[in-house]
Amino acid sequence: MIQPVKAPLRISSKYGWRTLQGKRQFHDGIDYVSDSGDQSVFSIFDGTVTFDFDDYDEARRWTDNHQSGGNMIIVKYKLAGADYYVRYLHLISNVVKNGQNVKSGQILGTYGDVGYSFGAHVHVDVYDYRWKKIDPGMIGLK
Repeated sequence: MIQPVKAPLRISSKYGWRTLQGKRQFHDGIDYVSDSGDQSVFSIFDGTVTFDFDDYDEARRWTDNHQSGGNMIIVKYKLAGADYYVRYLHLISNVVKNGQNVKSGQILGTYGDVGYSFGAHVHVDVYDYRWKKIDPGMIGLK
C-alpha cells in the first residue's frame, strides 16, 4: 500500500474522538500532511475513480453546508475480494476523472486548505461495500 501523501508524512488528526474548537467530536477519517512541502495526493491501491468532484458547489452536496470537504475524489478498491470506497477530501485540484482506472501511487490531485479546514491537509475516510463508514485501519491506513 502507498501512503496518500509524500513522505515524510504527518498525521494531523487521527481516526476517533477529538476536541476541535472546544467541542468533542468523532473524526471519521485520517488527516494527512506531507512535511516535504509536496501537496500531491496519491492513490493508495489500484482502483477505479467512482466520483470526481472538482466543482466546489457540487462537492458541498456530499457534506453538510457548514462542514464542506471541498473538492473530493472517491476511489473504489477491491481488497481481499471485498469492495471499499476511499474518499479523499480538501482537494484544490483533481487530475483524474470518473470511471478512470488508477494505479497505486498515481497522483489523484493536490490537497489544500479548502472546505471546512484548519490548514492544508487531505482527509481520507473509508466506506465498505454497503457505503458504511469504517475505521481506515481496517484497510491498513494509519
